[in-house]
Amino acid sequence: MLIDYHMHLERGPFEENWWLKFYEKAKERNIKELGISEHGHRFKEFRPIYNHLPITESWCDSNLYEYKEFTMFLKKKYNLKIGLEMDYFPEKEKEIKELLQEYNFFDYVLGSVHFIDQGFGFDIDPNDPRWTERDIEEIFEDYFDKVEKLIKSNLFDVIAHLDVVKLWGVRKPKNLNNLYEKIAKVIINSNISLELNTAGWRKPVNEVYPSPEFLRILAPYDVPLTFGADAHTPEDVGRDIQKAYNLAKELGFKKLSIFNKRDKIVVDL
Repeated sequence: MLIDYHMHLERGPFEENWWLKFYEKAKERNIKELGISEHGHRFKEFRPIYNHLPITESWCDSNLYEYKEFTMFLKKKYNLKIGLEMDYFPEKEKEIKELLQEYNFFDYVLGSVHFIDQGFGFDIDPNDPRWTERDIEEIFEDYFDKVEKLIKSNLFDVIAHLDVVKLWGVRKPKNLNNLYEKIAKVIINSNISLELNTAGWRKPVNEVYPSPEFLRILAPYDVPLTFGADAHTPEDVGRDIQKAYNLAKELGFKKLSIFNKRDKIVVDL
């Protein structure tokens, strides 16, 4: 069963006509189950998690009541799961936990790391001077340190685009395999599911998140997967999902995670 659990409607309104553009593309690509996973930074209720990042203020344009009402309406008509992509900040664990408990209508929560080093949003601008001011090993180590803490926090159902820090096609650090091995052990000893995110094939790095090298490390342990195209526009819904399924099966993965009210159901891939 092809699923796409990672998409964002943020470039349009919470209206059915806008959603249908995503839905029709999903049908065209034989996606059987869709999940909308708006960014946490969109919502005023989650502002305490992001208030240390001024850049996110302009992204905060919605409220969770509006999101809940709209997605609940869609769920009655379509095979839809209601998700959320939440940024992880080690210093904000308490706030994240409390807000996810208060707003508990989600089927699943994707955990992501987009910011390191005191607000360095590494995926925003490839020309950010911090890419050259800092050693590449340091950047990757900082990123994977936060990924490790994200997994160990037990706040999230899925780790999203695990090695997204590579997106600009920058030189990879010499110790990357060691970082992969370390994170793989953390995943194996956790209950989190791993997302195969196809957006990497649309970025300068031209590689799935996480990399095939990382996936080969995990494949023998039968870690359950989810899949997402990370679409921000309708044309990217379901894009390369079949390709990602084929890769997962080729590497030996056998299990797929689907979710309902944050309960994980593991089925055959």
